[in-house]
Amino acid sequence: MEEVLPGIHLVDTLKYVESGVISAYIVNFEKAAIIDPGTAKGAKIILEEINPEWVVEYICPTHIHIDHGGGAATLAKALDAKVMVHPRGAKHIINPEKLWKASKAVLGDVAEIYGKPEPLEEERVIVVEDGEEFDLGGDIIQVFHAPGHAPHMLVYYLKRSKVLFPADAVGMCFNGTVFPLTPPPFDFESAVKTLERLMKLEIEHVAFTHFGVVEGSRAVAESLDKIRRWMDIAEDIVRNGKGVDEFIAKLRREDPDVELLYQKLSEKPIALSFIYTSATGMLDAASKRVEGV
Repeated sequence: MEEVLPGIHLVDTLKYVESGVISAYIVNFEKAAIIDPGTAKGAKIILEEINPEWVVEYICPTHIHIDHGGGAATLAKALDAKVMVHPRGAKHIINPEKLWKASKAVLGDVAEIYGKPEPLEEERVIVVEDGEEFDLGGDIIQVFHAPGHAPHMLVYYLKRSKVLFPADAVGMCFNGTVFPLTPPPFDFESAVKTLERLMKLEIEHVAFTHFGVVEGSRAVAESLDKIRRWMDIAEDIVRNGKGVDEFIAKLRREDPDVELLYQKLSEKPIALSFIYTSATGMLDAASKRVEGV
């Protein structure tokens, strides 16, 4: 565990298989919150590294995808905490069976690496409204609904520290460069609106689940710019009847950041898979735009 900002600690929750890919953030003031608790198997790492004297009040997954929310129930039970969740994701936190089946269908063997989420008692679940605030004593977490990457997406904002925890709503970060994460069903219009909304916040730092902390709101603007440029390329690929491999190849040719990312992630197969999943979602959204659906 590393203190990356005052009162904010990063835990590398996938280091049991691939380090530097999935992080959880423990925000500790008078009360503590764990933002993006990671995978079910990664919950053990958090429990091993967290200070046992901290009073954890909230578990805060940004969304129910099992690399972000898979460990939520395990931690809530172990720490006697409650789990925040978007209204559309609550039933999957309470009973994750349908989520688990869908995750295995999409992720294959990677789902087993992440682990199966535990169910959770309904009384431990807090269904959060857009803009709702929670007082931690030394800071306030404000929660925003943030559709685009997923319809049940949340982002968290520390109002006094001016730190944004957007997870995949902004994308992934590698060596300080941001890349959109757009798996199916990706909603391009909602994603753009979410990013435009986040740009209105006063942001001093952005803390990514994938992976690490960068300064300022530049990351949000960079993601917005890339999403728009990638969609133009995706629509061109669709009109020419090409597929995912051609799309990624064109991104690698036209965006030096993508080529660098692709090369650097060659030894991180799970992280590299994010590119292919995102390309699939972007092309699916582009097809609907081209067909006027």
